[in-house]
Amino acid sequence: MPFLSPNQSSFFRRAGYLKLRSLIHEDLIEYVRSAIDEELTARKPPFKLNDAGAIYRLDGLYKRGETFKQLMTLPELLDSVESLVGPNIELTLNRHNHLAINRPGETIERLHRDILQWTRGIVTAIFYIEDASMANGCTLILPTSQYLPFIGTPNNGGTWMDEHSVFNDLAEQAIPIHAEKGDILLVDSLAFHTAGKNNSCLTRMSIAAGYHSVDELDGLQQHEKRVLVRGQRIYRGNDLKL
Repeated sequence: MPFLSPNQSSFFRRAGYLKLRSLIHEDLIEYVRSAIDEELTARKPPFKLNDAGAIYRLDGLYKRGETFKQLMTLPELLDSVESLVGPNIELTLNRHNHLAINRPGETIERLHRDILQWTRGIVTAIFYIEDASMANGCTLILPTSQYLPFIGTPNNGGTWMDEHSVFNDLAEQAIPIHAEKGDILLVDSLAFHTAGKNNSCLTRMSIAAGYHSVDELDGLQQHEKRVLVRGQRIYRGNDLKL
């Protein structure tokens, strides 16, 4: 897929999300599935376990091998992200950067934002490694909710909608985003969204990554918690003129 069209970019900015169809090639999906199986078998931290001792979230994915790096730096995906944030793009290592396995009956629907404030937003990308439907817990999103008030209460880096009564009248307005294996969903990090409840006998496996523009004011060329995936780390601080 080429860069986003003006209509697609406008829709993302207004609605808070955009689905990209069949962006991940079937061969790459199979490589990713094999890499996931290896990581689940190795049980190398960091990861999170369910009550039965099975891994439902595998963190630090970018540094777990070239296959995951290849997925998170797909040129077609970066083209789309560039249409939204510009040509100098960083991948965050401390937000998302994980595999999520939505197993039958385990997931609790809980609408949330990925960050607290609009001043340093990210574009969240959800890579669908398996089909996602209402039955097995597809993503739910509250359109245009990136424009709702900011609460500013820290809670693991995000804002949980059910913790703030100001949002009560919108809790039932989220819509399901059906996706097929190979699709990628782009989400404004301030739009409320959640994984749906899995009522099927199948898993729903996805990978999440977060992207933002290079910070033109920090002047740092190396970052421990983010990696440059396109362009360069530009600096536009006023101290250059001193």
